[in-house]
Amino acid sequence: NYSQVFAYWESSLALLGYPKDKLRVVDLGRLQPPFGYKTESWRSAIDRQLSEVVAWIREHQGEFFLHTDTDIQFFPRFLCVQAEWLRWMQALRLDMIFMRERTNVVPELREGEVNGGFYIVHCNSRTLRFWEAVLAGELEHPKMDGYPPYTDQYHINRLLTYRRGAFPQEGAFGTRWATIPDLHCIWSLPENDHELALAAFHHAVNTQDKPQLLRRVRLLALARQRWLGSESKALRPLACTLAERTALGRTCAAACCATSLAVGEEEPSFLPSLRRRLPRARALAARLRLRLAGGGREASAQPPCADARRQLCCCAACGCCAPAAAGEESWWGSLCWGSEDGRGYCAGCWQAFYGSSPDPICVSAAAAAWPSGAARTGDTEGSCASTPVSAHLGRNELG
Repeated sequence: NYSQVFAYWESSLALLGYPKDKLRVVDLGRLQPPFGYKTESWRSAIDRQLSEVVAWIREHQGEFFLHTDTDIQFFPRFLCVQAEWLRWMQALRLDMIFMRERTNVVPELREGEVNGGFYIVHCNSRTLRFWEAVLAGELEHPKMDGYPPYTDQYHINRLLTYRRGAFPQEGAFGTRWATIPDLHCIWSLPENDHELALAAFHHAVNTQDKPQLLRRVRLLALARQRWLGSESKALRPLACTLAERTALGRTCAAACCATSLAVGEEEPSFLPSLRRRLPRARALAARLRLRLAGGGREASAQPPCADARRQLCCCAACGCCAPAAAGEESWWGSLCWGSEDGRGYCAGCWQAFYGSSPDPICVSAAAAAWPSGAARTGDTEGSCASTPVSAHLGRNELG
């Protein structure tokens, strides 16, 4: 039932306080049966989606937008990670960024493939020509047979022209693109605690029960990421005891989950007892001068632990931390990110393994991407809430 799936997409953004004027949902209306994967209705929905993407790029030149499928939900870290994505794109002059296709279906034939369910696009002449070509290819040949990928994902990847060892990649019409770190996305189920701590969103794939999977992962991610500001320098002197922190954090995570369940959805059995603890949690939060996120439907992400950040910001081969501008922390945008494995590597290890150097722009610009005073992980100012997010409901209603 994709009405429940869409409720998770919508409520996850509402929980973050994401501006409603930045959201665009295209309702495809009532489509003709049969419904499901690789049916004519499914293909028709994808064709409409691509038409909307092309029209948006044409009408919003110079702007950025984020497109997602409906079976995606967002977590508190999305707000600050979104700002990081935009700065990364600007520093490396990227036209588009995608998430990797992490399927188990013939993966040996799909190295470097991106998934069509999430991408950020800079609207310009190059991306307009790219997506016009994707749409034209889809209308001429809506591939729904043979080996995957199918339909739009087939045409997107054909035009991206992935080349092993290139960073960033260059696709048709001179489009520069890259893939985000795997740790920014939970693919189906979280692989480890670092992914729960660092993920900006979740893609509910590889399941016959998407609402159940979305609910399960939401509980895990909110419990791991949500905190109420006690890590900020101004509030450290007021930090509560470990027992109080634990009680307050668990109550708030559960309360936020309870307020964002889809209408009519059966709630987990433990939520009523935790709701009864909410008044005590509110009182404790007031005493500590902390903002309780469950009531105001505002979110702030818990800064990821040092070990999780090391997984993201250090070279996966040699373990050296990524370079950073003077006075700034290391950040993942200073690494080269492989579309093969979703992991980051320093320029030296990249060249040693692939025998090719990353684009000089990447080496020089990434370390300076955040000048002194710019937003870092945990900030929610600046461009954190500036990117329009769109979804096309009909596509996911059909599978």
